Amino acid sequence: MKYLVQILMFFLFSSKHNAQNLITNPSFEDIDSCYGQPAGIGFDVFQWSGCVGWSCPIASSSDLWCLNPIFGIIEPPSISGLGYQYPRTGENMAGLLMNDGVIFSYREFIQNELQETLQNNVTYKLIFYHSPLKTDCSINQFGVLASINQMYEPSKFYLNDFVLNGVSDANLFLGDTSTWNYCEIIFKANGGEKFIVIGNFQDSTNTTYSEPCDTSFWGNLSYAGNYFFVDDVSLTKLPTQLEIPNVFTPNDDGINDFFIPSIVNYPNWKITILNRWGNRIIVLDETNPIWYGDNTTEGVYFYRFECEELNKFEQGYISIIR
Repeated sequence: MKYLVQILMFFLFSSKHNAQNLITNPSFEDIDSCYGQPAGIGFDVFQWSGCVGWSCPIASSSDLWCLNPIFGIIEPPSISGLGYQYPRTGENMAGLLMNDGVIFSYREFIQNELQETLQNNVTYKLIFYHSPLKTDCSINQFGVLASINQMYEPSKFYLNDFVLNGVSDANLFLGDTSTWNYCEIIFKANGGEKFIVIGNFQDSTNTTYSEPCDTSFWGNLSYAGNYFFVDDVSLTKLPTQLEIPNVFTPNDDGINDFFIPSIVNYPNWKITILNRWGNRIIVLDETNPIWYGDNTTEGVYFYRFECEELNKFEQGYISIIR
């Protein structure tokens, strides 16, 4: 009966959101067994447990917690020396440790093999839930790195030398220790990526915190940091979106000073701006999406939106008010 309910909820969720979750095993439930205690350095507990789709990308070893371990005595909700938390969904969840010192950074990450490769120049939304053990000296940012090949760097304990696909908004980062906090990362794929790595990619020299953190007493030791439980990971392709403003005021008052359309997942689009006599003023595209209204007079202008690949064409007018 429990599995029937889960299946029904899955279809209800899918029909409501109309988007396929590309994450394999999103709540870590599909496993053969559970280790039942923190993983040692260099030990990939996800592979050991047969946790489908998940792995550790570097030497630092993230954890897999479960309510029914077959080895060890430490299990949620009473993890000795760390704190407690129930999984948000099902019986399992991941755990990531992040520590900082003056000369040493330690970060744990989780890696997922996606159900399908990502598409070139398409925007995706990564969602997961996290629950920290404490809020002081706690990082306030997660990032995502997408790659064509599976990462395995057995000599590394942190990753700060990559250009990330996206990071969460630090201003919207929630660190409530009593509940599961929502985290969202919007990013654009380069195409062909089959794996994503999730974690905090800052090192000790550029880490930012959700609460004030006094690091003056570090003394070459690792003090600042936190432990995060992670559950319910989702990666979906954003639906197409086309919103073209019909007025802007380029008067340098800091309010609505330029024209910028909101265009999501329309490949190779362009917008041609024309004056009332049909003369072309500017052509906008993905590499040049903003019109500042330079050298134009107040009045009405016309636009033509084109996306041939999706057979989408639209036209309308734009008013400049100075």
